[in-house]
Amino acid sequence: MKWIGVLLLLLSIGLLGVAGLAAPRLAVDSPVYMASVQSGSIVTHAFRLTNAGDETLKITNVMTSCGCTTTTLSKSELAPGESIDLEAEVNTTGFSGNVEKTVTVQSNDPTTPNFVLHLSLAIVNQAPAQVTPSTPTHTVTPTPPAPVTPPSSTSSTGTWTTIWPLVLVGILAVALLVVVVSALGG
Repeated sequence: MKWIGVLLLLLSIGLLGVAGLAAPRLAVDSPVYMASVQSGSIVTHAFRLTNAGDETLKITNVMTSCGCTTTTLSKSELAPGESIDLEAEVNTTGFSGNVEKTVTVQSNDPTTPNFVLHLSLAIVNQAPAQVTPSTPTHTVTPTPPAPVTPPSSTSSTGTWTTIWPLVLVGILAVALLVVVVSALGG
């Protein structure tokens, strides 16, 4: 009879550990988009969002850093393993130089509830070159923007949030071992 109680306890702890690990997780192929464009152009980029977790991912809000940036998302719930494109569009009229725009995706991802996507643009103002027959033709190539390091999608808090269920299962397993050894008279 003792063994049945011990087996039920082990089964309960195992199910508790598995349930504690289930969660949605937002993943993005490339959270930073970099481009060099002319001022006044419309820049469009599709960020590929994927639910890398094992529960339904619910996107609750998508925010942009300013009114020159708009987004389009066809649905707000993704099943585990499902992907969707988030279309971002930036109107560069009136901008020049290096410009950074962000899109923040809010979701029920417990590790990263506010995932920030970056559009890093080098905007150039180029006037059409005037060429006369007596003037040699030169091509000027704008310098590309400096590389931007993508933000880390895992902070120290995010790491703890991810591993705490494993720590709890380990502690419970040690406690269970102590109970089983003492019940068997060891």
